[in-house]
Parts: sequence; structure tokens; C-alpha cells
Amino acid sequence: MKTVIAILLNLLLILPVARSQESNKSRLAFGFNAGVAQNANGYRFTTDNNGFNYYEGGLHFTSGFNLSYFVTERFRPRFEFRYSEMKYGFNWSEIYSQFDYTESKLNMIDLNLNFDYLVLGGKKFQLFLSPGIVTEFNTGKTNRNYLYDGTSNIRNFSVITDQFPSSIAGANFSVLAKYNLNENFGFTLTPGYNYYFKNFVESNDKSYTRTLLNFGIEYTF
Repeated sequence: MKTVIAILLNLLLILPVARSQESNKSRLAFGFNAGVAQNANGYRFTTDNNGFNYYEGGLHFTSGFNLSYFVTERFRPRFEFRYSEMKYGFNWSEIYSQFDYTESKLNMIDLNLNFDYLVLGGKKFQLFLSPGIVTEFNTGKTNRNYLYDGTSNIRNFSVITDQFPSSIAGANFSVLAKYNLNENFGFTLTPGYNYYFKNFVESNDKSYTRTLLNFGIEYTF
């Protein structure tokens, strides 16, 4: 009995110290990153009612700000506000003989929440595994039309219909590598993968995904 009481007393003495040490490591961080992304199955698969055939866009630009806080020694939620540009294209039907193809650029705003878990916590190098949730909202689009005579324009013709989701949500998994220059400032490298919970458009029966690679900076207060 005396042994049990002694152990409990020692735990009561140790726990406040452990919590104090943990709280010293619980710090707020602010980050910015930018990079490139590539969609998969981010376009309509079937010909639309106007005879347009669609195809995948190339690499697109993405950037974002994030705010994170260590709630324990190894775990931190990270909230991110992100802007992305993405494209898909389509070839015009032969009925419209003067038009060759059109590229549609979408402007997207993301509100994301990741849960970073520190698996390697060296003084200079840190590595996090980071699952999360992504939500994406379309804020605008620009159609650039290319004509057979070599000219182009950004007119919106009535035969061009919206072939993209106005909003979409998905799951993300990232690996965040951070190199610390000093106690407050560091560089980050974040490869990631998004899997969306619905298809890009109803006529597309394959999973909509995105691969990302971002470089950034992070300042810890």
C-alpha cells in the first residue's frame, strides 16, 4: 500500500512538470507556401450537347497561407487559406469552323484543415505526417478561345457551358518537411495528394484527384 501511495505521489509531482515542459513547446506558427499541382480526371469525359470534346489541363499554380499551433509536443492542427488556378480544355465541334479550341481557367479558393503529427523532431530538421480535409470553391473563370487564323479572344459564347463543380470537398494527405534556420524561421517542402469525395462533373465516372508540391517558409512565434 505504501508503495502504491508513493507511486501516486511521484506521478502527481511529475505530471505538472511534464505539462509545463510540453506547454513550452506548444507554439504558434505562421506559414506561406507556393507551388504546382496536377489534376487527374478533372474534366468532362463525354462530348457535350454542342459537340465539344474535353481534355485535361496541365500543371497549375497554387499558393496559400497557414496558421498552426502545437496543442501537444507532437500534434498541431493547421488551418490553411489557399488560392489555386486550374485549367481544362475542349476542342470545338466542326460545326464552328473558325474555332480550334478553348482553354478554361478556373479561380479556386480553398479552406483546408490538416492535422500535423511530428514523427521526426530534430533541432534543425522536422518531419510531419499530415492528413486533413480540403474544401474548394470556384470564384471565377476565364475562357480563352483560339481560332484557326492564329488569333485568340476571351469572349464568353453561349455555346460554352460550365463543366466544373462550383464547390467540392475531399481528403488530403501530405508530408511536411521543415528545415529550421534558427529558432523562429524555417523552410518547408510539402508534397501532397487530394482525393475528392465526388467526381469533377456528373458525366465523369472516375475519381477526381490532385497531386501537389509546395515550397514555403514558416515563422514560429
